[in-house]
Amino acid sequence: MDGSSAAALPRTATSFGKEPVGAYEQTFVPHLGDAVRLAALLAIPAAWVISGPLSALTMLLVSGGTWMSRYYSRTRSEDLAGQIVLLLGGAFSVLGTYKAIGWLDLVVHWLMLIILTKLLTNILVHHGMLPPALDRRQAAGILLAVTSLGVLLAVLWEIGEWFGHTFINPEVGVGYDDTLGDLAAGLLGALTAAFWSHGTARRGSNA
Repeated sequence: MDGSSAAALPRTATSFGKEPVGAYEQTFVPHLGDAVRLAALLAIPAAWVISGPLSALTMLLVSGGTWMSRYYSRTRSEDLAGQIVLLLGGAFSVLGTYKAIGWLDLVVHWLMLIILTKLLTNILVHHGMLPPALDRRQAAGILLAVTSLGVLLAVLWEIGEWFGHTFINPEVGVGYDDTLGDLAAGLLGALTAAFWSHGTARRGSNA
């Protein structure tokens, strides 16, 4: 392939396996799923009124995540599922639901790490920062890499909770048991996302 042919290729199309990766649509076309994004946006000032600036910051991050999902999810159903998890996770924090239902925190950590790890993987693949899996050994390496990315996200999440507790609001829940439980749930979420990404790539390569 000569230089002119290479330059003509779409710059946003890379592969994981043999499947083109990118947003599920190349131009912005409003659809029903965008209603969840609007709800997340409106939740920012509502969270400030209900629970203060830290909660508003939480919902700001949630809103940003829903827009990242808009442009890097592979399908509308993946986009919608990610949005719902992000919005519910933020809403439970604002409303204090985690304190009322102790086990809910672990479940949400697991789900959030699935969504965030999958989203980060999509972004890296989309920009050619993760290579295609051409054989089983390379596939195993990518699974390990994606899981490691998820664990990194889980660690950064716990650092963020510690920072919020120490410098912003001491009511942010931290502690040895809480942190270890969250990290364990995060690891499980990262593993789930890694196999999800791998399964999606295999289906695409066999299509």
